[in-house]
Amino acid sequence: MKKIYTLVAGLVLTISMFAQSPEKMSYQAVVRDASNNLVTTQAVGMQVSILEGSATGTAVYVETQNITSNANGLVSMEIGAGTLVSGDFTTIDWGNDIYFIKTETDPNGGISYTITGTSQMMSVPYALYAKTSGSSTPGPQGSIGISGVDGIDGAVGPQGAQGFSGLNGADGIDGVVGPQGSIGISGVDGVDGAVGPQGTQGFSGLDGADGIDGVVGPQGSIGISGADGIDGAVGSQGPQGVQGVSGVYGVDGIDGADGIDGAVGSQGPQGIQGVSGADGVDGIDGAVGPAGTYTAGTGISITTGVISATGSVAPEYLMLSPEGISGGYVTFGSDSAVNGITYNTTTDEFTLKAGKTYMLDGAIYMHTTTSIVTYSFVFFDKTNNTSIGTEAYQRTADYSGTTINQPAMAGIITPVADIQVGIKDIYGSTGGFISSRGFFRIIEIK
Repeated sequence: MKKIYTLVAGLVLTISMFAQSPEKMSYQAVVRDASNNLVTTQAVGMQVSILEGSATGTAVYVETQNITSNANGLVSMEIGAGTLVSGDFTTIDWGNDIYFIKTETDPNGGISYTITGTSQMMSVPYALYAKTSGSSTPGPQGSIGISGVDGIDGAVGPQGAQGFSGLNGADGIDGVVGPQGSIGISGVDGVDGAVGPQGTQGFSGLDGADGIDGVVGPQGSIGISGADGIDGAVGSQGPQGVQGVSGVYGVDGIDGADGIDGAVGSQGPQGIQGVSGADGVDGIDGAVGPAGTYTAGTGISITTGVISATGSVAPEYLMLSPEGISGGYVTFGSDSAVNGITYNTTTDEFTLKAGKTYMLDGAIYMHTTTSIVTYSFVFFDKTNNTSIGTEAYQRTADYSGTTINQPAMAGIITPVADIQVGIKDIYGSTGGFISSRGFFRIIEIK
């Protein structure tokens, strides 16, 4: 961050009644930083210029000095005794014109001047002017002249009370955005939510169009014909009679046995496979049929479609012993989780399952508190950001080490979905306790 310094300066001109005046002037200034704090016991670099005619006039004399501020942030020097940069202090004609003193300051003791101030020298350095003003022999007394210029300022008085802070400067231009940092480690996966009910089955889609038949392959060659069967014997012809009435047709002779089949010809090459037809759009599923009925067996209970064990199955329960408070929640050490209640020792929370009814109760016994303490503990549903049951409020009157009995808290809950539960101080504790004893109990009652 860039520091901003301010300079409060006072000019003291040396006056001498001797014949020869010293060729220098005393100068004092107070240096403060941007918070209006004094810059004390620190090297300060300064460049002093005497300007003629105006605040931007010609520098007739320039010098530099290295000085150290005192415990009050005050720097003192003699102009004319520093390291010469330009001009001649002894040849300045103080009666010729008005003069201004310009100071440039580096509060770090170097030559990087970050503070600049210019002010008019309201009193002429009379001692320096008088050395060239003429003879020292007094002449006759003249008439009363016009009131003279104000005399030399007195010594700097004690430092006044600190002034009000100045108005904030305009915001600087924002810096260039830095490169993106590396990707942080992935957080732990959250617990999966409960599976929602299955939606209604859609209608069956329409059948897709038949694909185009493939090209028919060429016909195979004709197999060899089988041998003809043996003809039956021809009967003898009877004599031709008188043509009478047409007689009845005779019975057909028995067919000869079929000849043996010829060998099968070789198979012709397979035809090119036709292009597959596009898949048809699935039809809309039909409506789900009514649910079947079930009969609960021994040790089984069916309630609103939920199957659970009954009889001698032990209820779920969890016993916890507190260690302290972190982030508003009670923390625990080595604890027991029995018959299905899961406890996370990293986040100090346990899981209550959907559809079950739990009874929660507990108390804390604190002692050796470090200050007056106010607590209000309650079982807290982190999943839905809400309290469970009654809270246990306690405020100590002192911290003398007297044992403090924490009132009990209790609640009954049946989650509709799995929830994460912790033990939270909803008041916002003040103070703390060095050690504690107590218990928290979660029991499945249904």
